[in-house]
Amino acid sequence: MRLAAGFLVILGLLAATGPAHAQVTTPPRGSPLRSAILDGLRPMVEAEVGGPVEFVVDDLRVLGEWAFALVTPQRPGGGAIPYTYTRYQARIDAGVFDNQATALLRQTPDGWLVYEYELGATDLPWVVWGDRYPVPWEVFPGR
Repeated sequence: MRLAAGFLVILGLLAATGPAHAQVTTPPRGSPLRSAILDGLRPMVEAEVGGPVEFVVDDLRVLGEWAFALVTPQRPGGGAIPYTYTRYQARIDAGVFDNQATALLRQTPDGWLVYEYELGATDLPWVVWGDRYPVPWEVFPGR
């Protein structure tokens, strides 16, 4: 009986000192982490749509140094973005534009760097991103 108890104690110590399994988190609204991730994505979207944007966050997932963002850009205050003079107007006219930005970002010493990005994709662009980078699959939706 003492041997079994000793084995359980050792097993418990090994489990306590083993590597912790990271969990996917969603930074809360107003948190510095959420702001930093969205600020990393913002310049790319603003360059494409020609002006300031704010995001409605549809999904934001962080795991270690990686973040996945699915956001809907809009003008500050909630205004719609006019895509008339962007490269997306033809896709809008054809009905193959969904007005969401999807991004994979990685935390660096200089901030959050966008590794992959799609605006208006009507499919799931992230299904191949995990094959391109050493990112844990759990950071993506549906995993």
